[in-house]
Amino acid sequence: MPDPDSGSPARPLISIVIPVFNEEQNIAPLVAEIEEALPLLSGPAEVLLVDDGSHDRSWEEINVARRGRPWLKALRFLGNQGQTAAIAAGIEAASGELIAFMDADLQNDPRDLPALVAPILEGTADVVCGWRAHRHDKALSRVIPSMIANSLIRVSLGLKLHDLGCTLKVFRRAYLEDVSLLGEMHRFIPAYAAAQGARIAELPVNHRERKYGQSKYGLTRIYKVLIDLVTVKMLNTYGTKPAYFFGKIGLAFFGGGTASLALVAYRVFVLGRTEATPMIFIMMLLYVASLVCFMSGLLAEINIRVLHASSGTRPFKISERAGFSQTREGV
Repeated sequence: MPDPDSGSPARPLISIVIPVFNEEQNIAPLVAEIEEALPLLSGPAEVLLVDDGSHDRSWEEINVARRGRPWLKALRFLGNQGQTAAIAAGIEAASGELIAFMDADLQNDPRDLPALVAPILEGTADVVCGWRAHRHDKALSRVIPSMIANSLIRVSLGLKLHDLGCTLKVFRRAYLEDVSLLGEMHRFIPAYAAAQGARIAELPVNHRERKYGQSKYGLTRIYKVLIDLVTVKMLNTYGTKPAYFFGKIGLAFFGGGTASLALVAYRVFVLGRTEATPMIFIMMLLYVASLVCFMSGLLAEINIRVLHASSGTRPFKISERAGFSQTREGV
């Protein structure tokens, strides 16, 4: 939609970011569905397909789909970097006041976007998350692990959301611009937004069975979610005051050591037992070892974030761009 005063394209209201990895059969129907849904939105939109180093013909299908669709843009990674990196690249390239995310596997319904955008435009929410109330996935490998992970996240982070794993979400741009996304952190973006004071809403969305391609998720991601959950909890709660966290752990260990000392003293001075017992040493050794491991991981995570923030490096490399103006090509 051109700007009548400037003659240049108007800034889109919403940018729709879609990570793509080996989805060649889904590209054409996906773009067609989005094209049907765009007129239902309350303003101009752009769609950014981020090819995460696909090994099939996804990039070729994206270029075919781009013909005659100036609102469709695309990025291509040199290699597979993961969904979080694809979302980070999409955020960086997006120009809309609102930024939405959805999957490329046709399980998300683009016709749900207007309903998710509405609360933000009405001023009642800053982030609206989709909730797959009726999922069409395998129970053992997808649904049950997701329910467990969502329960842990709700309790740990205090987010009153049913389905953080649903990619279909809409954000005000301001809550995404300074978010550093690494690892598998994309599912925790609402937690980052909440830490900045965002009002978060959740709406049921349509969820459909996958017709083409294979799911990229499974039981192997559970441990990643748990590790990232600990990291997000740490950064959200103690990111600006880590001494409080270390102090609490230190006091806990000091209390344990004091209790152990009291037990040994009781055995020696009250019961008269002087035989050596290695149990306390073994317990303390294990606890200290686990503490060292956890702290090393946390410090490494912080160092990586500082490195990317200070050096300007990014966890992805874009090999090709399509559909961007010359100004943005150089960004």
